[in-house]
Amino acid sequence: MIGRDSKADLNAYGFWPWICGVILAVVLISIMFALARGFA
Repeated sequence: MIGRDSKADLNAYGFWPWICGVILAVVLISIMFALARGFA
């Protein structure tokens, strides 16, 4: 819930969600640019 998460709740899973999120963002941005370059 928004506003109810303490620091312990937010960090319960450690850094793995952050790492996976960054990797996912890089993959999506790379696909976006690859497709844009392909259609241009």
